[in-house]
Amino acid sequence: MHRRALVLLLPLAVFASGARISIVGGESMAPAIRAGDTVVTVAPLFGTPSVGSVLLVESEGRRLLHRLDRREGASLWLKGDASASVDSRPITTSDVLGTLAIVIPTSYLYRAVRVAAQFSAEIPINMTLASAAGVSAEQGPRYTFGADAQGRLLPGAYALWNVLLTACVGGSGPCPGSYALRIDAQGFSAAMPPTGSVGSPSQALARALRIATRCQEVGGNGAWTQMSDLFTVEWSATNGAASTLAVQTGAVAQAGLRCEVKVTLLGAVPAAGGDVTLPLTWGPA
Repeated sequence: MHRRALVLLLPLAVFASGARISIVGGESMAPAIRAGDTVVTVAPLFGTPSVGSVLLVESEGRRLLHRLDRREGASLWLKGDASASVDSRPITTSDVLGTLAIVIPTSYLYRAVRVAAQFSAEIPINMTLASAAGVSAEQGPRYTFGADAQGRLLPGAYALWNVLLTACVGGSGPCPGSYALRIDAQGFSAAMPPTGSVGSPSQALARALRIATRCQEVGGNGAWTQMSDLFTVEWSATNGAASTLAVQTGAVAQAGLRCEVKVTLLGAVPAAGGDVTLPLTWGPA
């Protein structure tokens, strides 16, 4: 498969000696040179570049850094190290701006900064947690796993929340026999697509989730218990069991329950975007 030529971005300086410092903006020279690496090239001093040299050239209004694969008369054919074939058009020596001298591996910093800037902004899955009277529900921050270099969730990626649930807060009257953590059927029903329809990008996303919950007793032996594992493609607002994520006795709930809610993306995020919020409630079963 032919890969698009690697484009160089942001030339930073041109010295009197003809040296240039540039930042690489593509992956066609991977793995030796990655997007975000800094390269130093020097102007060719004399003659025709040798086969195997990595050249900085300007072709059709853009700059690229590729290796000289072969010469055919006055034509120079370039190829990216990660490409299966040579570039679609040859160049001439007049297009050559310089020969690679030094590679500074700054791509790791480049990718870290890029992901940090985009990761939290592009995760399309959120969660809210409401509680009934006489109980307490504390929702921790969202943790995300499985995004690509641009911060987009990939199939199989997931968001994770820790929640702390307690019951009989305030001591007003006897505690109910059991408590439940549930999906708010009315709220989530509005996020799902109509029956027989894909719906909007947000509704399609809501239908492509797996929700798993595990809990442990606060002050207990530390063991986690898997409480639920459901798929939203099978979810129905009229099926109470499909909305129940965790159920616990009043005595245990009074001491406190720590749960993890894990929401996994089973399909690709729709091209047109979309986001979904999972509404949860905690209260008497």
